[in-house]
Amino acid sequence: MDTLDPKPSSPRMDEFVIVHNFDAGGALIAGPVAEPSWAWKSYALIDLRAKRTLETDKGLPEAIKENLLIAGDQYQISYDDGWLFGELPDLQHEHYGDARKLGYFRFALNDRLFISGRRHPLQSVDDVRQYILHDKIKLETPLDLFNAIFRRFLELLKAEIAKLSETLDSIEDHIVGENWQGERERLVPVRRQIVLFHRYLTAATSLFRHIDHADRRAFPENLDDLIEGLSRRAETLHAEGEQLQQRARLLQDELMAKLTNQSNQFLYILSIMTAVLLPTTVISGLFGMNTGGLPFLESPHGFWIVAFVALFISVMVYLFVRKIGGSRS
Repeated sequence: MDTLDPKPSSPRMDEFVIVHNFDAGGALIAGPVAEPSWAWKSYALIDLRAKRTLETDKGLPEAIKENLLIAGDQYQISYDDGWLFGELPDLQHEHYGDARKLGYFRFALNDRLFISGRRHPLQSVDDVRQYILHDKIKLETPLDLFNAIFRRFLELLKAEIAKLSETLDSIEDHIVGENWQGERERLVPVRRQIVLFHRYLTAATSLFRHIDHADRRAFPENLDDLIEGLSRRAETLHAEGEQLQQRARLLQDELMAKLTNQSNQFLYILSIMTAVLLPTTVISGLFGMNTGGLPFLESPHGFWIVAFVALFISVMVYLFVRKIGGSRS
C-alpha cells in the first residue's frame, strides 16, 4: 500500500501520546471535543513520559497498566472485567525498520476507550491510522479498531504469501524444464522467507488460544463473534502457509534429485574414462621401463603394434563397461 500523506491537522508521529476522538458514526473528530463517542490513545512506549502517564492514570485498572508496561514481550490476549487486552503481532514499518520482522502491539479496550502502545513503528497500525485520517473507514467502536488492525496484519501476511507463491511458480517452471541450473540460489532465500512468515502465522493462530473457555463464555456476543471470525481467518491463512512450505520442500527435494543425478552422470563418465585409459596406462608403463628383454624393441613396427594392442584393449574395456551399465539400468 502506498503511504498516504497525513492531513495537516493530524498529530505528529514523534509525540509520545496521540489521541484520536471519534463520533457516534465512527468518523474522526478534528480538534478537541468535550464528549466523544470513544477515543483511541496511542503511546510510544520507548518514551519515559508515556510510561509515566500510564503509571499515573487512575482510570485504568492495574491489570491493564501491567500489560501495557511489562518489560517482556509475549503474544497473548485476555478478557477481564469488560476489558480486552494483550499483545498483537504486527510487521515493523517498512520505512523505519525491517518489514520482515514482527513487532509487538500492546492494546487494551473497553466500550469507550482503545489504548495502544508500541516500541517501534508498526505497519498495520500505521495503515489503519492513515485510513482513518483520510476518511477511508468508519470505526464506530474500539472493537472495530481492534478488528481493523488485526485484519490488516493478516492482509499483509497474505500479500507476502502471494508474492512467495508466485516466486515458487517461477522456480517450479524452471525445475520441471531444462533451465533448472541456478534455481537453488533462488529457492534457498524463498524457503527462508516462507519459514519466517509461517512462524508469524503460527503466532497469529495461537493468539486466541490464550483465552480460556471461561473467558469466552463471559464475552459479549459481538466480541465472541469477532474473535471467532478472526480465529478462523488466521487458521485459513496458516493452512495456506503450510501448503506453501510443503511446496517449497518438495521443490527442494526435486532440485536435489536433479543435482544428484547430474553428479552421478559426471561420475559415470569419469569412471568410463578411467577404465578405458587404464590398459593404456599399464602398457605404457611396462614398455617405459628401461630393462632388457622388452618385446618389439628392435622391430621397426613395434610402436604401432603396441599402440594397436592398447587401443584394442581400451575399446574392449569400453564395450564391457557400457554393457555392464546397460544391464544395470
